[in-house]
Amino acid sequence: MCWVGGGAQGKFAAYVEAKQKQNVLDYDNLLLCWAQMVSDAGLADDIGGRFEHVLVDEYQDTNRLPSSIVLALKPGGRGLTVVGDDAQSIYSFRAATVRNILDFPDQFSPPASIITLDRNYRSTQTILAAANGVIGLAKERFTKNLWTERTSAAKPQLVTVRDEAD
Repeated sequence: MCWVGGGAQGKFAAYVEAKQKQNVLDYDNLLLCWAQMVSDAGLADDIGGRFEHVLVDEYQDTNRLPSSIVLALKPGGRGLTVVGDDAQSIYSFRAATVRNILDFPDQFSPPASIITLDRNYRSTQTILAAANGVIGLAKERFTKNLWTERTSAAKPQLVTVRDEAD
C-alpha cells in the first residue's frame, strides 16, 4: 500500500492508522500510488498504452502531482487532451497551479494544439465584455475573447457589502 502520513502526530496519526487497519486509501494515497507506479518508465508505458486517449478536465485546477502522472502516462502527448480555462484557476489554496495549463503546450515537440472555446451560452455580452477586460489584465494568459449572441441592456454592477450575509 502507498500511505500518506508516516511519522504523523496526533489526530492525523490516528487517521493514518485507521486507514492502514482497514486497508483503505484516500485520494492523496491514490495519487501517490499512481505517481509511484508511473515513476517506473516501463510500467508507465504499459499503463498508458492501455488507453488510446486520456482526457483530463479542469486542468487549470490540478497540482503538480496529478499533472506528472498524466504526463508520464502519455509522455509524447499523443492521445492526451487536457481541458481547462487559465482564467478560471481558483484552487491555488489546494496547491493547484495555473502553470500546469499555461505550460502544457510547450511540453511537447511540436507544441500541443490549443483550441479556444470562446462562445458563451449563459452570459450576456455586457457581462462578457467586463470579463474580457479583467482577463486582459492577466500577465500570462491564453488569448481569448469571450462572446455570445445574448444581449441585454443591463450592465454589470460592482456591489460592496459588509459581510457574507449581506
